Amino acid sequence: MTLSVPNRGPELLRIDVAFAITATIAVLMRCYVRLFMVKAFGIDDWLMSFSVLSFICYCSFSAVGVHYGTGHHSWDLTTENNQTAKKCWWFCFLFYAVTMISSKLSIGFFLLRITVKKIHTWILYAAMFVSVLAGMVFFFVCAFQCHPVSMFWKDEPGGSCINIKVVIGLAYLYGGFSVISDFTFAILPGFLIWDLQVKRTAKAVLIPLLAMGCIASSAVVVRFAFLHMFTDPDFLWATVDIAIWSTVEQGLAVAAGSFATLRPLMQIVMKELGTVTSTYRRRPSAYGLSGSLPLSRRKGSKGNFDGWTLSDLSSPSKADAQRDEGVLSPNTRSMKFEKTIQSIGLSNTKIKGDNESEEELSPRMPNRGSGDQIVVTKSFYIADDKC
Repeated sequence: MTLSVPNRGPELLRIDVAFAITATIAVLMRCYVRLFMVKAFGIDDWLMSFSVLSFICYCSFSAVGVHYGTGHHSWDLTTENNQTAKKCWWFCFLFYAVTMISSKLSIGFFLLRITVKKIHTWILYAAMFVSVLAGMVFFFVCAFQCHPVSMFWKDEPGGSCINIKVVIGLAYLYGGFSVISDFTFAILPGFLIWDLQVKRTAKAVLIPLLAMGCIASSAVVVRFAFLHMFTDPDFLWATVDIAIWSTVEQGLAVAAGSFATLRPLMQIVMKELGTVTSTYRRRPSAYGLSGSLPLSRRKGSKGNFDGWTLSDLSSPSKADAQRDEGVLSPNTRSMKFEKTIQSIGLSNTKIKGDNESEEELSPRMPNRGSGDQIVVTKSFYIADDKC
């Protein structure tokens, strides 16, 4: 078949393959870090794992669509191939919505791991709710924009579809909500990290690292310029740019959202390359515990303590003050549970000896007697002692 113009299908296919591979590798590394290094595999990791599976399904249907005619002009295709390519487009709509909903939820739950203030928690929940609501509306409108559903890719007697301008308007609305939620996820880590008593260079690394999940919004902004192409009768040719930037958006959301969890792995790589001298010690995690755990120091032992929380890194907690005043008994559990930042590797430990450790990103512990107990609020690691 001689085409009147070049075929843009291979361009879309290359984008699909590149971002599918990148996202898959990023999630596999994330799972390795969470399962075998920090041992803190949580709901955010399950959601991101589901996201990459949905994204792979999206890329698969997009690739099949390219095979049958996506990127071609309609007059260069047979009726059967035209219908098959449009059917693949319909499935891409659905998997796009599923991927974005689950990836944004994953990023939200990831940031919830390190929130302490209620206002930050409610902001995250609000952003997650808006993302899910907008995504679900987009999913169902795209799924049932035609009656019967098959009317989207082929003419059905008596069938009908909603005005395409409604779908375009919904796409703009969804994109707007997506940008708002992404910027929320980008700005909030600054407030979570900035007050910590760590070096400014550490903050300069941690804040962008935690905010990486928001860069997908850049693809959303670019895609705004092409949404009007949905009205073009030459659908498979005109919508290639929309498909490309939708693929980029999903790939960035999944990959960048996973890169934010890889700091412990990067520390090991940097150590092997000789760029850093500290080591990351693998440690068990208590992610998801509903209470605090008492930690007793052995007599004559300094004890390794790695389970720092945000409050530990900023200021003494109320429980600490009460305990120092003798209000709390050694066996009293803390009534206020705080979440830990250990799962993202903010506590970096260098082993100095059997009973000594050096906390690079943590404040010094107050001097206590050998018989004192330390209350660990949702700590990720308890060394040398039994609870």
